Amino acid sequence: MFSLKTCLFLSLLIATLAIVSVTASTAGSRKLLEDDDDASTFEDAKEGFTSFVDSFWGGSCTSQQQCADYIATCGQKGECRPSWWVWMILVCIVLSFVASCICCICCGICSCIMDCLCCCR
Repeated sequence: MFSLKTCLFLSLLIATLAIVSVTASTAGSRKLLEDDDDASTFEDAKEGFTSFVDSFWGGSCTSQQQCADYIATCGQKGECRPSWWVWMILVCIVLSFVASCICCICCGICSCIMDCLCCCR
C-alpha cells in the first residue's frame, strides 16, 4: 500500500509531533530565573523525567488522563502502557535498520562477485 520511504516518513512525522506535544505541555513549569543550587535543579529534572516515564510506561493509573497524552493508554492492570501506534513506529524503525543491513550485505556480495567474474576491469 505505502512504500517504505512513505511509511518511514509518516512514522518520523508522527514521532516528531508526539515529542513536540509532550514538550510543549511542560514548557510552563520551567523555572529559568530562580536562584537554585545545582542539587535541587538536578533533582527537579530527575523527578520530571521519572514522572514522564511513569506516565508513559508502568505508572499506575485509574483513568486515561493520568497517562501521557496521545502516546500511552491506561491498560487493564491499571498501568500506563504505550499505544499501538508507538509499537508500530518502533517496528518500522527496526525493520528499516534490518532492511538497510540486508541491502548493504547484498550489494557488497554482488559487487564482490562481479569483481571476481569480470576480470576485464
